[in-house]
Amino acid sequence: MHEQKSPEVSINRVFSQFRSLHQHRSHRDSRQLFPIEGIRQFIQAWEAGFCFESLIYSKVLLQNGAAQRALRMLRKQGVHSVAVTPEQFRAISGAQHASGIAGIARQKWSALPHERIERPTGWLVVEQIRSPGNLGTILRTAEAVGMNGVIFVGEQSSDPYDPAVVRASMGGIFNLPLMRCSARELSIWLTQQNIAAVGLAPRANRLWTDLPKAASHALLLGEEREGLSPVLKRLCDTEVRLPMTGHADSVNVAVAAGVMMYELVRRATSDGAVSRV
Repeated sequence: MHEQKSPEVSINRVFSQFRSLHQHRSHRDSRQLFPIEGIRQFIQAWEAGFCFESLIYSKVLLQNGAAQRALRMLRKQGVHSVAVTPEQFRAISGAQHASGIAGIARQKWSALPHERIERPTGWLVVEQIRSPGNLGTILRTAEAVGMNGVIFVGEQSSDPYDPAVVRASMGGIFNLPLMRCSARELSIWLTQQNIAAVGLAPRANRLWTDLPKAASHALLLGEEREGLSPVLKRLCDTEVRLPMTGHADSVNVAVAAGVMMYELVRRATSDGAVSRV
């Protein structure tokens, strides 16, 4: 085991890394790590098989039995851990009520699959979502409906491992296949897999139920105000919109994405391909 009970050098080093990953995307990207805090996030990441680099815990604050068991197992596996006082833990905690458990975990990314995925639900393609709350909600819904995976396109695409996104996803991020690629790689992959690209646009001519026939569909989401970039617009086989009778000029992107994802679930269910409780 690598528990460090007292050396301030070890505590300060882990604290510094935790804060850096929490505050700076560049550090998360370069190190392929992200911070985790709270019992729910900790247990969900552990159950999903995420690899922990280090753990910070307070024996006094951590009273949850499941989290305590997970902590013991990870320490037995050799994960570096530091035991701190409640005051030290609260110094790095961003939560209203300090849970007594935090950690640094390795990001998990997958490659675009070469084999056809048999599940009919579909794919989600994200270019850039400005609001971490919107992106977290979208990922939460994507996991709930059983989307095949989420593909982030471009060097400036959204960061699903932003702590605010992870928190808003309510654990959805931990069980979703996440992929990154360029627009060109996406274009080639969509063609090879016979996947129809459907863009969401408030002024599209087609309605959300008027989708092209294809082996599978990919929903393309762009920035809240500007929508999809011209590059991704050119990849779309069609663009669709949600009908509105009120005075709002658009529907929240997380709401629109949720409606579209459940439309794919409805189609899969009506075709007899998916069983839903």
